[in-house]
Amino acid sequence: MFMQVCPALMDWTVFLVLFAVLYGAGERGFSGLQCAWVGGIGQLAYMVTSLLAGLVLTRRNARGFLLASTAGSTVMGVICLCVTAFAPQMLCQALLFVFLALFFNSFQTFMRGETVPGGLALTVGRYTLAWSTGSAAGFLSSGSLYRLGSGALCVTTLLVGSVIMVALLRHQSRSHAMVSADEQVDAPAPGARAVNPRYVLVGWCLIFTAMFVQRPLQSLWPAVCARTDIQPFLPGLVLSLHMLVQGVWGYRVAAFTGWRYRRTPLVVLHLAGAVLLGVAWLKPTFAIAAAAIIVLGFYMGYAYFSAVYYASNSGRRSLNIGVNECLVGMGSFAGLFAAQWGESVMGKAGGMYAICALGLLVSLLLQLTLAATAPSPATAGS
Repeated sequence: MFMQVCPALMDWTVFLVLFAVLYGAGERGFSGLQCAWVGGIGQLAYMVTSLLAGLVLTRRNARGFLLASTAGSTVMGVICLCVTAFAPQMLCQALLFVFLALFFNSFQTFMRGETVPGGLALTVGRYTLAWSTGSAAGFLSSGSLYRLGSGALCVTTLLVGSVIMVALLRHQSRSHAMVSADEQVDAPAPGARAVNPRYVLVGWCLIFTAMFVQRPLQSLWPAVCARTDIQPFLPGLVLSLHMLVQGVWGYRVAAFTGWRYRRTPLVVLHLAGAVLLGVAWLKPTFAIAAAAIIVLGFYMGYAYFSAVYYASNSGRRSLNIGVNECLVGMGSFAGLFAAQWGESVMGKAGGMYAICALGLLVSLLLQLTLAATAPSPATAGS
């Protein structure tokens, strides 16, 4: 569990920086399209870097990549907080997300190597809880410290990054000669379906969709709040609660063995998410949007746990996770610009929610198609 401190703290700095940058962009009068580019350029860098990382990462070199990417991410986070102009911020965001892609890809390779066979589900559940809780802390601290100026935010980023470095340097890794979850597939628990490699594709759909929906809420919504004179603490608190719900639920889902490799939870959670976003579209007030965003954490927790678990439990794990993280960038980029397009076409703030709801429904149809073509395991049921 100690190693999970690292992604928790890294996501603390990531979302502290992103919230401050995007809220500040709204205050300085950046257009919706400019905010989409500030939030999206890093996702392109993340996408490309993740694919390359998935090809080269191994259990043996993951620790070195972790240390280098932690140092780079911390330095670039501080620089992003100090830059206010549009073009320089674009460049800084791209460099920041190169380092972040290296960190999260290498950490997932590292954590599989540190996990004993049979313990993958619990490790992935803890990972989901850790990074989601760190994200919550990032939103809350950024919203709380924003009015104190960039100095307070920079000091916080440096302190958190330093703690990650110390944690990594002090951690005693398992011997590479010991068998780990990086080499073995988890056996199905009693009453659960057998491992189905086709669900790696379902997981890729899940993580793309989760980012398609979540990134506009994290990046565009704070700017909308800034333009409507809502104080930064309130959207920061809402997004923090969203991430806490995501983390706790993602951790709890690890115990629901009967949900793995099944279609029913896909249907229920996608439809519920689409309904919530539909309500926010029809009445896009701050209170209703805030409630919908917080409750959407349940969908996100399930989606992230399932995507990482399916990718980590079949085939070439590092490459699967590389594709996962590539789709994080792709889904984020597509979601930002689709949501911004929805806002401009529909002429009101609710357009973002309508596009996100449509994305959930389209993704559900694709996932059901993929699941239907998969061979049915002996432990049938749906």
